[in-house]
Amino acid sequence: MAQNLPTIRENDYRNLQVGYMNLGKITLITPPDKLFNLNLSYLLVKPSNYIKQQFQSILSKSIDDLNIFMFDEQETDISWMLSVAQQVDVVIVDVDNCDIITQKFVTFLLAQPNAHYITKDETTPYNLISKNRIWDLDQIVEQFSDNNQEDDDESEE
Repeated sequence: MAQNLPTIRENDYRNLQVGYMNLGKITLITPPDKLFNLNLSYLLVKPSNYIKQQFQSILSKSIDDLNIFMFDEQETDISWMLSVAQQVDVVIVDVDNCDIITQKFVTFLLAQPNAHYITKDETTPYNLISKNRIWDLDQIVEQFSDNNQEDDDESEE
């Protein structure tokens, strides 16, 4: 029984994926720029160097095209940050690394369902606003693995 051309190409593509690691394209966006496309998007708010290194490790394992919006140490455009937070798929806030101005908007960010936060502060009850506390980015790595596994399962059906 002959296979149709799309099925043959799909099988060739799967065979290529097994033999080679095809990393996705990563686009880094900083204020005042914005990018609107269908790629999975992350906003990192005031990430420490440790968080940046962890996130870089995550990116090295991704085969998807990603948008990384960075609101880093020197950034002060709060309206950009709040606007992008509404647009992206995942917001990661390093609460302990936020400057005084950004700190005033942390509770708004944490109220968003797509926001995850990292803090060592056990006094401030951020958990009343959001249950999405993470201690490091390992959970985000697991999310990548779970999403990639789901995509593989769907493509096999």
